[in-house]
Amino acid sequence: MPMINSAGDDRQLLLLAITIERHCACLYRELAHRFRPYDNGVSTILDELAKEELSHEQELVDLYAEITGDKVAENLPESEKLNDFMRGLDSVRDHFFVIDPPMAKTILEIALEVERYTHRFYMQLQGEVTDPQVLTLI
Repeated sequence: MPMINSAGDDRQLLLLAITIERHCACLYRELAHRFRPYDNGVSTILDELAKEELSHEQELVDLYAEITGDKVAENLPESEKLNDFMRGLDSVRDHFFVIDPPMAKTILEIALEVERYTHRFYMQLQGEVTDPQVLTLI
């Protein structure tokens, strides 16, 4: 990956991180919805994960506004890095509800893998960030 050296590129990475947080929050809400008929407790945990993603998104949005003086658009444009991230999550796009313990285990494993995958993706991005404020949140 090439190194990024400009503030504009840091802004693009912030927008990418905001988009990722939004996407993961939606994914966790969807997983919570799948779990609700089977195990409301696990559904609640997944809902809390979604809230955590939204909270992190808000921190990134606030930082973006502080750095740029601009608001973040509701619908952010796609980028090649976002497409790379999304390809890595293709395995969790099937729609189904939890009906038995093996399926429940699979969904929980998916939620953990989403967190691991996102963490690895952010670790790759850290080498491209030049702004220390951005680095603390990514």
